[in-house]
Amino acid sequence: MAAAALALLAGHDASAGPITPTYLAAGVQTPNFQTTCGSATKCYYGTEAFSSWAGGDFTSTFQTGTSNFDSSTYIRGVYTANGDTRWTKSAANQYGGANGTGAFPSLTGSATAPTSAYAIRLSTSANIPGVNYFGIWISALDAANSLQFYSNGQLLYSFGSTDLQAAIGACSTSNTYCGNPTTPFKGQNSTEIYAYVNFFDTVGYFDTVVLYQTSTSGFESSNHSVAYINPLATSGTTFSAPDRPPAAASGAKFAGLVAIPEPATVMLVFSALAVVMLRHRRRQPGQVTAGQSLAGEVQPRKKRKRKRRSRPAQFGWPAEARSRFST
Repeated sequence: MAAAALALLAGHDASAGPITPTYLAAGVQTPNFQTTCGSATKCYYGTEAFSSWAGGDFTSTFQTGTSNFDSSTYIRGVYTANGDTRWTKSAANQYGGANGTGAFPSLTGSATAPTSAYAIRLSTSANIPGVNYFGIWISALDAANSLQFYSNGQLLYSFGSTDLQAAIGACSTSNTYCGNPTTPFKGQNSTEIYAYVNFFDTVGYFDTVVLYQTSTSGFESSNHSVAYINPLATSGTTFSAPDRPPAAASGAKFAGLVAIPEPATVMLVFSALAVVMLRHRRRQPGQVTAGQSLAGEVQPRKKRKRKRRSRPAQFGWPAEARSRFST
């Protein structure tokens, strides 16, 4: 029963669904929302370009880049690293910074503590039911960069950058995704990929995105975009990217980055566990149960005569059922 309760918690969110990743053309650093929205009847979108970010935890209205949000229709994101000082603000350089200007967020591991992370907790106005699109310009991509998507504390999908590397191909002089595409740093860091990646939730919505770095290198990015698209259609080049959780992603160290399950679900699980514990307690050796003497002998139960239950003939009780109540 405890296992069933935990399974219920794991599978609670019926809206959770598979997430499809795609990537845009080489050199693209922000999505074209006319293409991303496609023929949707409703499409609300915005981008955080980090142009006014002072560093550290903050709340984004996703309006420092292209956006159609207003005061009554919006998606907001709370960025937090839970005090992890390895999430830093960096000035544009060969590793990151859209258009080669401004600043960008970077995660950097260390030899003694290689795993670092920060989260984006998403919320919407009343007329937007949820977020089903997230876009990110990943610069200087390496194998230790990864993202996870959650809904109500339930992990939906883990993205490992090695799948994108495999899809785009190894870096060479002919691979246009390799090297910084911005004018000030054109061609620098030519051994790493720079690509804009889209994530579409094709069934439901997500409310938290966690970015992980699991080595001593860095995870650089910019132009984080979010949207509610209805009906949803994917755009960009789709590639195979199965669920790949990073090794340290489920550690207690990062538990605070993920939203907790809904209170009703928590209460249901704890109620189920309480029943299990109560039953276990009743079965402890040495306790006297109903129908048992102090010496451990089972006492015979008195037979109770059951009253015959009558039922109108037109309901047609089966013979077996009639005999059951005719004692």
